[in-house]
Amino acid sequence: MSSLRLPPKEYALLVKQVLSRDGYKCRSCFSRNALHVHHIVFRSQQGPDEMWNLLALCSACHDGVHKDVQDGIMGLTLKVIGAGIVAFIRRPGWRPQ
Repeated sequence: MSSLRLPPKEYALLVKQVLSRDGYKCRSCFSRNALHVHHIVFRSQQGPDEMWNLLALCSACHDGVHKDVQDGIMGLTLKVIGAGIVAFIRRPGWRPQ
């Protein structure tokens, strides 16, 4: 296990802190339904379990980041533009469903 991973109990606490910080709503579409905590720098790319690297996304927006691909373009792309500031770039015509 990578040193970037927190033990399960510590990670569960971090998830609660992220959801609280984000007002228990998706940072992309502001939905309060089916929230996930997403790594901005993916775990597969060694993104750490730290507040700055996590944000709340609803299930639909989370799928847009990971699964909804058309012509090689994701439905939703995140772009870090500053400390704690993330821009959400939607593929033309894409919206959370």
